[in-house]
Amino acid sequence: MSQPELDATDRRILSILQRDARIANTELADEIGLTPAPTLRRVRRLEEEGIINRYVALLDPKRVGRDLMVLVRVTLDKQTKQGFETFAEQMRGRPEVLECYLCLGDTDYLLKVCVPDLDAYQNFLVDVLAAIPGVRNTASTIVVKQEKYTTSLALE
Repeated sequence: MSQPELDATDRRILSILQRDARIANTELADEIGLTPAPTLRRVRRLEEEGIINRYVALLDPKRVGRDLMVLVRVTLDKQTKQGFETFAEQMRGRPEVLECYLCLGDTDYLLKVCVPDLDAYQNFLVDVLAAIPGVRNTASTIVVKQEKYTTSLALE
């Protein structure tokens, strides 16, 4: 799949939308120096090309009762296609799993898990992760403080 061409205006639009996806088209147009109609056409093209994947609201986990963030390294018994597919499918269905990455190296998967408390994490670990056939080992790291969090990609 070839990379679409992004000019400076496209990059500026994307940077602004990453900062504030709810910005009005007229304000966006003012910031990039175009009129609203061509600005809207550019945004729609970026959406159609899949560069803009979706728009979301980012929540503060603590304010919605999800105080515990855990990074979990998972190792499977065997690195088979079926094993990877089964594990990934299980993780996609778990609401407490915010992110799931298939990795190379000593760890097969890296998970970002967000739960209300340590009891909830223990239940997830024992009742979910340990119950998945093929999971050989898990290693959990509890996040004490988030020093940086962004969803914005650098577009320079």
